Amino acid sequence: MKNSVIIYGYTSLGSKIAKTLRQKEYKIIIVDYEEANTRQAIKDGYEAYNYTLLNDEELLSLDIQTQIDSLFCVCKSNKNNLFVTLSARNLNKNLKIISVAKTKAESKKLLVAGATKVLNPNDLGALKIYRNLTKPLMTKVLDDILFTKSDLNISQIYINKNSIFNQKFLKNIKVHKQFNILLLGIMDKELGDKFIFKTKGINHKIDEGDILVVVGKNNDLQRFRQYVEGTVNGTV
Repeated sequence: MKNSVIIYGYTSLGSKIAKTLRQKEYKIIIVDYEEANTRQAIKDGYEAYNYTLLNDEELLSLDIQTQIDSLFCVCKSNKNNLFVTLSARNLNKNLKIISVAKTKAESKKLLVAGATKVLNPNDLGALKIYRNLTKPLMTKVLDDILFTKSDLNISQIYINKNSIFNQKFLKNIKVHKQFNILLLGIMDKELGDKFIFKTKGINHKIDEGDILVVVGKNNDLQRFRQYVEGTVNGTV
């Protein structure tokens, strides 16, 4: 099975991930320990199994070692997501595992357990942006982040009153290119945390409390964050 993905948990988030990836022609396998969710997944046209995945036999029966490219752990149980992440990593060192967490503590545990990426559905995260992207270049970048061992990451940079971007206009910012950073857009606190994509061409004025959303390598992100905070030289 080429481009095969297991989604563990046919939750609201899991169903949205499945829909997005099916549109991109991934082979989707749904696994859920709740029989009602499994039935719904089958009704929606997916191959689905009513498994807990809390034993290696079930993971092995899904060819986790050889035929699966990626695993999404997005079930309702944080403990199950952690256990399945750990088990799957032990069975397949090259598997891409994307797990969901609600807190930083949970994120750290999942990363230690072997998750490739950890998503927080309560924040502006990779998946939320991924579902709403329409530009091919950005879609490819987010694909790389989610489905490969890319060293690219998404970061949120808060604008404080001393930021070099405070009172600047979004579409006039060019300096991020000097840092090899892709600027996706901004969250505007005055608009109820509405996300404004840079590609929309809206000449948004950046204010204290806004949040820049950027993509780049860790070292570049760190340097760019320092620049935004005014500790690295550059030209806006």
